[in-house]
Amino acid sequence: MKYLKRFNESFPGDNIEATISNANIIANDDVKKLNVSNTIYDPAWEKYLPEIMTINYHSKEYSFKKGNIMLVDDLVEISYDSHPENPWGCPDSLEFDIYFTKDNNADKLRINVDITYGDLMACEFSLEAPNKINVLQYTSYHSKFDPSNTVFALTDKSLDAFIEFLNHFDKIKLTRDDMKFLDERDNYKPQLFSKDVHDMTKVDNANDNSNK
Repeated sequence: MKYLKRFNESFPGDNIEATISNANIIANDDVKKLNVSNTIYDPAWEKYLPEIMTINYHSKEYSFKKGNIMLVDDLVEISYDSHPENPWGCPDSLEFDIYFTKDNNADKLRINVDITYGDLMACEFSLEAPNKINVLQYTSYHSKFDPSNTVFALTDKSLDAFIEFLNHFDKIKLTRDDMKFLDERDNYKPQLFSKDVHDMTKVDNANDNSNK
């Protein structure tokens, strides 16, 4: 089963796809023609990610420019480097780590996403098609991890670009409302997080129903 849509559905002329097999990302012939290793680095990913990602952190905006995209087995590491215009002392990196887990019995893909700002694990969530999201770590408004009760978010433009990227994965259909835990507005009420990861049913049920 192919878990990454053909990008030429949205980008005519391209023909790039990947499959999940035995917990590894395996490139098809089109990617292999690019003369890259499918386990270390694939420049084709760069086309579908924004050049700049901007966050709102404690009510101040910081921008990051696209850096390296690494494919390592079932992990995609997407790094963004601090923009030169950021103030001194700003963390120098914003990273998106995307893990893939395949349930062979259910023929289903689970995507786990970690967002790290400098040394801060800012957000962690899992995603299953079409739009089932479980938030495992959250450091924005009303966070149980960050007592400052202020914001960590992607700005609207960056969040839209991130959603567009995730929606390229097979059968994923996310909207802004699904991802409101990453927007700049105080409209998400967290419930249970990583302290309950040992009981995923508890986390799933709580976070599935917490904001409906």
